[in-house]
Amino acid sequence: MKHSIFQKLAIGLMIVLLLIELIMLIIVYNTTYDNTVKEATKKIQNVANYEALNFETYELNNKEDMKNCSEEFTRMCNLVGVTYIYAIQPDIENRSETYLATGYGNGASKEFVYNRYPGYVAKGYLRDEQIQAFKGDDSGIVLHEKNAYDDTLICYMPVKRYFDYNTSTYVQETTCIIGVEISIDTIMASFNARVLHTIIMMLVFSFVLVIAFSIVMYFRISKPIRRISKRMKSFVSQRDEEFVPLQVKGSDELADMSQSFNVMAQEIDRYLLDVTELNRQKAELNIARTIQMGLLEPQSFHNGTVTVNAFMLPARDVGGDFYDYLELDNGDIFVAIADVSGKGITAALFMARAFTMLHQYAESGLSPARILYEYNNHLAKNNPNMMFITTFVAVYHPSTGELIYANGGHNPSYILSDTLIKADQEHDLAAGIFTDVTYEEYRLVMKPGEMLFIYTDGVTEAQNKKQELFGEEKLEEVLADSPRNDGEATIKTVLNELREFTDDNEQVDDITMLTLEIPLSGYRLLKLPAKKEQLIEINQALEQLNVSDDVRFALQVMAEEVFVNICSYAYPDSDGMVEIEIQPNKDRIIMTFTDSGIPFDTTENVIHIEDYDTENAVGGLGRFLTFSLADNYSYNRIDNKNILTISKNTDEA
Repeated sequence: MKHSIFQKLAIGLMIVLLLIELIMLIIVYNTTYDNTVKEATKKIQNVANYEALNFETYELNNKEDMKNCSEEFTRMCNLVGVTYIYAIQPDIENRSETYLATGYGNGASKEFVYNRYPGYVAKGYLRDEQIQAFKGDDSGIVLHEKNAYDDTLICYMPVKRYFDYNTSTYVQETTCIIGVEISIDTIMASFNARVLHTIIMMLVFSFVLVIAFSIVMYFRISKPIRRISKRMKSFVSQRDEEFVPLQVKGSDELADMSQSFNVMAQEIDRYLLDVTELNRQKAELNIARTIQMGLLEPQSFHNGTVTVNAFMLPARDVGGDFYDYLELDNGDIFVAIADVSGKGITAALFMARAFTMLHQYAESGLSPARILYEYNNHLAKNNPNMMFITTFVAVYHPSTGELIYANGGHNPSYILSDTLIKADQEHDLAAGIFTDVTYEEYRLVMKPGEMLFIYTDGVTEAQNKKQELFGEEKLEEVLADSPRNDGEATIKTVLNELREFTDDNEQVDDITMLTLEIPLSGYRLLKLPAKKEQLIEINQALEQLNVSDDVRFALQVMAEEVFVNICSYAYPDSDGMVEIEIQPNKDRIIMTFTDSGIPFDTTENVIHIEDYDTENAVGGLGRFLTFSLADNYSYNRIDNKNILTISKNTDEA
């Protein structure tokens, strides 16, 4: 029987709630017990005080009065719920007590009733607390006593005066003491009723909450995902049937996923109908490559707390590599890299399914180990071709610098710090083979200036013409000498080494790399109108960099020339915006200028100083100066945007 992640989340929520309620119950139990005892104590003190005042009107030696007093005591016991009320006259010298009047409530023991009657003398039974009360202590002395008759709380209160009927006046003299007792059984019965009521309310609340959560999760997430997953499986296994698009409802991620699948499926059908049987294999590879590349996120991402750079070079026979990253709702950063076994359209479709589930589990806020667990179960239970996929997933917490990761059969990852650190020496099973595999979770803290490097085996298993492998040892040598805190440069360095090693030998597997950089302090991202007066904002940002005056001056000259060119040529007839990223690294400052203006490559046809025409050239000298001061520069046109990157070493002007 299958159990989806959402059923497990509902069960998990119930378990968590039960644990919370258990803790709350312990607290409520102790608090309720204390309050019940306090209430019982207060009750017997109030009753004792009331009866002590009331007793002043009775004559001690009048049997009729004592009989009436006993009846009054019994009525009071039943009215307020105490067990015994009695008046006793102590004999301190003989340590004895004489019962003057007695009253009994529900729960009174037969032995007590039989042995404690008006006129009964209990010899050697007088307690110190009774003597203390008889001497005038009217604070309401309370003690707990367990004797042969009962287990009770007792309060003693002195009767400090009596009414002299001969003189019709009150005489100030302690004549006796009033005792009020309440059975511990009575106290516990009240306590148990309160606790039982609390338990019932907590269980009802938990049940209602879990049912509500389950209903919402089923209709909003579980049911739509099952529908998408079922259609994806039928699309792969029942290719002869006509494709029926998924219904797209709403505007959330599931709707986007459905729409993407419809587009993908329609593109595949259209391609397959347009090709002949002779070139079907080539068409399938092109489709697989389209699917593969279409799912990937852009090759770079930055948000001020991290910078992600990624690269994938598909082989001729398309495999199933993919990378993924995501900024979660709480600001954490999720990154992943994976490699599907096999080649071609089957691997690409398996990869698309794996990518979709991995992305969804990450958005659900699961931990890396839990992501791999659920992801593996989903793939293993629906894997007729017995394919498997190695996967590395990690979540970075910018608030603490902690990186939490898990490895499902993938290559080891590296941390580029002052030294090269292999982050994970061991890995667990790849996903898609067995269900209910437990994955270990690892943690480390990344400092500013450090970088995570992850990759697929297309890097280490690249071969030269002698059939030699590039290997982990060679990769570690390259990483040890590569730039720190510059993911794009690190990826380019590894790629250049691979090309030199393979010497144009045929690539047989996808090459995929991803870096996660923690920027040094001083990172700025400016979004400014393309107006020259905004230069002051750029200069102020550059003033905050911890660099020499010469380097800062060079940066300001380059920034001014580039920004003015964008204002003048990228947006000649309209207003626009410019995004400037200033990224300090350990040995350089990188500035990236992005605009949505007309295509304008400022790095093209940069003149030499001796060729400058002072009468006819426009902007040429400024561009010459800019790129002469820069140590590296590059231009790209991506997504209808001009992207110019300039870097300046910080150890020279």
